[in-house]
Amino acid sequence: MGRSVIALLLAVLAILAVLRSAFGTRLDSFTIDEPWHIVAGTAYVRGGDRHLNPEHPPLAKLWVGAWMPADFKLGPEPALREKVQEREWVEQTMFEHNDPERAQRRARIAMWSLNGLLLFALGLLLWRAAGRAWAVGTLAFLAIEPTIGAHLPVVMTDGVLALTFALVVVAAGLLVATWRWRWVAVFGVAVGLALGAKHSALAGLVGVGIVLAAAALSGGRRGGWREAARRGAKLAAGVVLGVALLWAQYGFRFHADAGGGDGFNLAMDAKIAEVTRPALRGAIAVADDLHLLPRAYLWGLADTVRTGIEGRGGALHLVWGKVYEGRTPWFTWPAILAAKIPIALMALSLLGLALLPRAPLSPAVRWMLAALAAASALHFAALAVSPQAWGGVRHATPLIAAAAVLGGGALAEAWRRRSRVLLGTVAVLFVAAFAMTIREPRLWEYHNELVGGTAGGYRAFRNEGVDLGQRFGEIREFHDRVIAGSGQPLYVDYMLIERQARAARLGYRRFVESLDDTNAAGVWDGWFVYTAIDELPWPQVEWDPAEVFKDMEKVAEFGNVRIWHGRLTRPKTRASSIAYKVMDYLYKENGQDSALVARRLEEVVAVRPEHVAAGVELGNAYLRLGDGAGAARAYRRLLEQKKVPLDGKVERQLRDQLAHLEGGEDPAKIKPMRNPWME
Repeated sequence: MGRSVIALLLAVLAILAVLRSAFGTRLDSFTIDEPWHIVAGTAYVRGGDRHLNPEHPPLAKLWVGAWMPADFKLGPEPALREKVQEREWVEQTMFEHNDPERAQRRARIAMWSLNGLLLFALGLLLWRAAGRAWAVGTLAFLAIEPTIGAHLPVVMTDGVLALTFALVVVAAGLLVATWRWRWVAVFGVAVGLALGAKHSALAGLVGVGIVLAAAALSGGRRGGWREAARRGAKLAAGVVLGVALLWAQYGFRFHADAGGGDGFNLAMDAKIAEVTRPALRGAIAVADDLHLLPRAYLWGLADTVRTGIEGRGGALHLVWGKVYEGRTPWFTWPAILAAKIPIALMALSLLGLALLPRAPLSPAVRWMLAALAAASALHFAALAVSPQAWGGVRHATPLIAAAAVLGGGALAEAWRRRSRVLLGTVAVLFVAAFAMTIREPRLWEYHNELVGGTAGGYRAFRNEGVDLGQRFGEIREFHDRVIAGSGQPLYVDYMLIERQARAARLGYRRFVESLDDTNAAGVWDGWFVYTAIDELPWPQVEWDPAEVFKDMEKVAEFGNVRIWHGRLTRPKTRASSIAYKVMDYLYKENGQDSALVARRLEEVVAVRPEHVAAGVELGNAYLRLGDGAGAARAYRRLLEQKKVPLDGKVERQLRDQLAHLEGGEDPAKIKPMRNPWME
């Protein structure tokens, strides 16, 4: 088979992956984060400033921003204060000043082009490193795999991270096999793309770096210290090139903005101070002081450490159908992957894992697999360290890419042996995976048969791998067809973008629209959007679906979305909505009436003592009022509640606040505690 034919085959596989993705995501609306990334990326391209949305590196945002039409309006940007206020402006920009559907179409084409190119590049590198069968098998795996397909068109960072992760691993194998400058350059470019994809790339890159450092040092056994130094210098050159490419994505500026400022929604020193682990906080601070990396990148790294590694507060986790309190159990991430990867593709990866240790592998493949193992292990370790798993499988996409490489290895080894049994087994697994997933209309929501398929996914897990707000289109259609003529409001307890709903004139209403609300009984009549998960009992927060929905009729189902009609009576719902409104008052409207905040939050904690944000902000309000006893009571109540265990970090922070108060310090001079849910 000629080289041009193989290249064409790899290109066709990349195109088929895009077409498969287009079919399985054609009904999806925006995820809740995409408008933020699109507006930020457009601002990057047009003005050069990088202070919007710094919690994610700029690769995907720059790419999509360059594709936005010239008439996409940004409008005047306010002085930013906190993420919630930034998100408010971004969503207003997308949904009130522009045509969001047109923007989404353009963004999807942009992301398919980017990810299609990355797939093709991965195929070419694998062909060079491990042969054509391995390259074809890996790309075929990725083309079929639902989670990868779901991420190919979305303006988020997880799909790009998975593909650049694989590129780095394969480039590392080629580099170590020859130590030629061409592979130094390829490796450096792959590293720069991975760094620009997502901060969590760092874990896998450290794993690859450990393997490459060992390979460089091993040169001393053959060529002495000169050979080890030569290899080390080339490895360093590759890393420097990767870091330089990251700097290029930030315009080779340390500061976020062209004028030398940093217009983040929170000052850099305050963002670093949020990190509670001294070693991590110190490392980020030193990197910032020495200007080792762009400040916007470091700001995002601090944010990632705080929310991803340290956690956000108390939590409940539904893992494989069982509720766990506090930290996630050790098997959370294996369980998520086991439920999301099609069974036939998992079997293919396991077959590769069984066959490859006994195969006569080339040096490039051996080092590629070593890098793959180290990178995967450290990425998994980073996931396991986190006390929470709200992101679901999207945070584990590099591990799906690793499984794809192993699956490609199964095909390569079967082809090398010319074994009819092995080739037949591999073919059956590919065909089975294709047949069992091709009709899936919503790839994002896919779950395999181990948890009852996609329809049963919500019974096994409660995370963003079940749904991330993409059902807006169905909700809007049902509203326009049924609800609009009723004259009754629509209440939503679903990941709906509020500006999107209001701009579409859905008759959307919050349960509490004003801090002057007097609906103490918590009674509402109208239409209600809940999720399928809300039909399960959650005794930890006193959620009983039989009681909640007793006066309603379920009138529609759209995947994870359920629409009910009738009357809701639930003071706890009102309490949660008051808390949400207070956060808006504090962080969007810059509200200063601490007495008002304390009064309304006392209503919240009376029925929701486990509400972390409400408990923290109530204590803070009393501090500002100079009421030490009230602040201590608020913090202590949150510590002593038994409904939902607190994250260890939050518990320590609360105890520190109490120590200051009990030590007799002036409450007005004690620094308010940072709300762990403000991200």
